[in-house]
Formats: sequence, C-alpha cells, structure tokens
Amino acid sequence: MIAAMGWAQSVAAQPASPPLPANVHATPLVGATEVAKFSAPAGFIDDPIATDDTRIGYVIADASSKAELHVVTVGGAENVVDIASVTLHPVALRLVGQRAFVVGQLQDGNQIAALVEIAAVGKKPAGSIVYKLGPAKDITVITRDGKPRVAVHRVTDTGKGTRHEVELDALETGKRVSAARPLELDATDSDKKLELKVNHWSDGYTLAHGTKGGEWDKKENQRTPDVEATYDLIAGKYTAQQPIGDLFEQHKRFQALAEAHDTIDFLRMSWDNANIQIWHAGKPTTVTLDEPITNYDPKSLKGTVDADGSAWIVLKMDPVNPEAVARKKADAEYLDVFRAGADGKAVRKARVLGAGMRFWFGPMGSGAGNRFWLLERSNGFERGGHTVTVYQLQ
Repeated sequence: MIAAMGWAQSVAAQPASPPLPANVHATPLVGATEVAKFSAPAGFIDDPIATDDTRIGYVIADASSKAELHVVTVGGAENVVDIASVTLHPVALRLVGQRAFVVGQLQDGNQIAALVEIAAVGKKPAGSIVYKLGPAKDITVITRDGKPRVAVHRVTDTGKGTRHEVELDALETGKRVSAARPLELDATDSDKKLELKVNHWSDGYTLAHGTKGGEWDKKENQRTPDVEATYDLIAGKYTAQQPIGDLFEQHKRFQALAEAHDTIDFLRMSWDNANIQIWHAGKPTTVTLDEPITNYDPKSLKGTVDADGSAWIVLKMDPVNPEAVARKKADAEYLDVFRAGADGKAVRKARVLGAGMRFWFGPMGSGAGNRFWLLERSNGFERGGHTVTVYQLQ
C-alpha cells in the first residue's frame, strides 16, 4: 500500500557518496519511559494485542499446540488463560470487562470467535467459553447505535458472483440482535436490482460503499448522473447518497478505499508519496509533521485512527536520509511516535531506538491517553515477536 518515495530512490542511487559512520551515541529512549515489558519464554507473542486504560492482553503461541492468553494489569496482577480450544491462530483480541473476545483464523481462511472468562467465576474456571461464533468469512467487533456488536459476515460463491450475509450479535451474550437480507453481487461486484456497484466496505461488512445509478427524470426524459452511495445491509436501505463532483478525485479516492477494502479509517501515503494522510470516514486529511518527512522510511508507516479523526503515527528514521547524506553522518534508526489532531497537525511525542526492528504499534486504552505499546516482531517469521513493551509519555 505504501510505495517508496522518489527521494528515497534518489538517495539510494548515489554510489559516489562516501560510507556513513554509524551513530553510536544515540539515546535509547526520548520523551517516554518504559513501564512494562513482557516476553515469551517459549514460542512467540502473537500479533493481536488488546488494551484498556490499565490492562494489556496478548497471546503466547507456538503455531502448533499452544495459545495462552495473558491479561496483565500494568504494574499489577496477571491472569493466564489457555485458549487453544478456541484457536491456535488468533487474529483479533478485545477485552470485555473480566472476559476477552478472541477471533481466530482457520486453515481455510475462515474465522471463528469466542468470549472467554479471564478469571474463574463461581464454579467456572478461567478460560471457560461463554459462547462461540462462526465459522464465517469475517468476524468483527463494531459499534452500532452506540453499542458494541459482533458483525458476522459470510460469503458464498454463487457461480455468477458472491452472496454476502451479515448478522449482528450482542458482544456480551453472543445472541443475535439482527440479520440482513443477503446482498447478491455479480462478477463485477454489482447488484442490478439496487443499481449498486460496490467499491469497498466498512463496519464489519454491514455497510457497502460504491456508486448507484441515477434516478429517472421524467421532466428531462433521462437519467440523472450516478451518485456515491452507502447501502446498509442491516437496515436494508441506502443511508447516504451524494453527487459525484470531480471525477478524477473520486476515482483516486475510490482506488485508495478499494485497496483498504474493509475500512474507511486508516493511514497511508499521499498519491505523490510526499505526505502522510489520515483517512477518516472515507476522506483524507494531509498530515503536517513537525519533522521533515524526508527523514523517514515511508514503508515503515504504522498507526491508528481514532473515532474523532485524530491519529497516532509511527515512522522509522531512514539512517541515510538526505540530511544525513549531506552531513556525511548516519542518523540513528529511531521509531518516532507522533500524535496528530483531526486537522492533521502532528507533534512528535517520543523516540524509541529500533535498529533493524520490525514492529507493531498501538495506543493504550481509548487512544487519546499517554501510553502506547510496541511489539518487536520477529525477522524471517510473519507472525508475532518475542517482546511487547509498554511506554508512558513524559
């Protein structure tokens, strides 16, 4: 999704530049303090991490027989739960009070999910399963009408296209709240009855976004232009429509949203790779960093977008960025953590020395707090890593 910048290519294409000495005097941590570190004595810490304001949840797995959920109050107690009976390949995790909602991936690519007890409750031991869901193509926790719901999305190949079926279940009980009529799409991702061509999805596949054919104008004896539209599968109706203004802008925007596929809130580089964009509710806002963007490796971009359009952004320093080349001294490979407002103005909050590090990142709690975590990912293995560290901003 994130392409290499032109400046990165031009720097790499300077064979006459003298070798740059390593910067060995870098401070390991700037703007933050380490408050907790968790390691896997055997196996690895898998990718999904869940947090609330005081706790962090992670899974230690070995990809064959072990999946052990650890829920730790930072600076306090720890609960350890065996979830191998639920899944050996967790892909999503959420803390729900004294329970945890775990989504796992099956060998065929489908997903299953379960709500499990973190601690013993009465005669029920820790790890007891409250309910299970799936298998399904996608299982996602969403907010619907102000309440947490589980969207269960199933896809069937009809031979001529795909049938999409979605149901909503209560997160606390697993009971069905509502279900949608199937959305039948042909090979071009279109529903001719609805005159809808789907481009992308959101909210756990409960919302389909795309273009809708215009209405018949009797007075003009012709159809009005196509419009952008959102079809709500649960409500069974269009919930948003707007005219298409600039066709070129709409094409580029829909291209980015199609690449994101199932979300309308994400981070990516701009079309010309000169800026970062916060995409919120399907629209981009250009980020203004308080550091030169050319100092960073664009492929390292990570972060999260909050419900209000603000964001956490993490970038890794390119040690041979143009400024470093000019001064003939390599920069340290810092991971720089930025906090951006909904207006796109981003301020660097912390730096973590991360030479050679591959990483996942996330904020603690709701996202607007002053703690974040980094999972140092393994090299040569696409799942997880050995250490997850919690930091507090100073």
